[in-house]
Amino acid sequence: MIQFLPVFEGNTIAIRATGKLTHEDYQAFLPRLEEQIKQLGKVSVLMELDNFKGWELKAAKDDVEFALKHVEDIERFAVVGDKAWEHWMVAMLKPFVLSADVKYFNREDLQEAWDWLREPDKLRQSAEIVLPYKSIVAPVDFSLASKHAAKRAIEVAKHYKARLTILHVVQEIIPYPTYFGDDFTGYVYDPELLIQQNDELLAQAKQQMEEFIAGLNADIDIQAEVISGDIEKTMLSFLEADNTDLAVFGSKKKSGISKLLGSTPQYIQNHARCETLIVPLYDLTSFTNQE
Repeated sequence: MIQFLPVFEGNTIAIRATGKLTHEDYQAFLPRLEEQIKQLGKVSVLMELDNFKGWELKAAKDDVEFALKHVEDIERFAVVGDKAWEHWMVAMLKPFVLSADVKYFNREDLQEAWDWLREPDKLRQSAEIVLPYKSIVAPVDFSLASKHAAKRAIEVAKHYKARLTILHVVQEIIPYPTYFGDDFTGYVYDPELLIQQNDELLAQAKQQMEEFIAGLNADIDIQAEVISGDIEKTMLSFLEADNTDLAVFGSKKKSGISKLLGSTPQYIQNHARCETLIVPLYDLTSFTNQE
């Protein structure tokens, strides 16, 4: 089966191929793809291969005919799949090699595939203009430093008329493995107790968030989000899904990256595609005493 992924960004089309492709799959899919090419002009394509089994003979013919017809319409072609199926990908990509920039990515490198597809447009845009912030996220841990950073985020959001989200991620409690020597023996957990504990942590965090938002005394609309999971990975996922332009973090004092609130800001700086602003919390009493 071939299907569109619900992502249409610029001139990029995302599709997923699963199982063994048939002539009927192409008959249903290709007219829609041709319509997209007609609307967008030269396109870039992301194709995800999920449990891909190749083509039936007639489907392979459909693929070649389509490639010959649209040989000049593909700018970049990224394939995301599993190493075991690279020989299928080579066969699939041959018609595009002469006209398109083609690259294969392992499934764990999906973000790199998107970065590669978006690179030409992003470089052209960056060379011409610095875009205003549209979505700002302030991840907080309810400390004074994060409150200070949230207030800075409010000021930036007001200046750019941007959407502002205050985000807190609750570290989810998960089962942990046990070993006897080097042998894995299983996981230690009580499923019902685990659910109860995570629900309690989430409820407590939501209450803290309400109090935190109230303490900001903001004069703009703020969206508050409390979610659970691994803090760094969950936060990164939220920023990607939100298409965040700027993430605002607090630090206890201006003494380098090692003094930030844990390692999370550094992780986001290294992995997220959005900009990151670190807001230090100064000891204002020292300035007052100097006067």
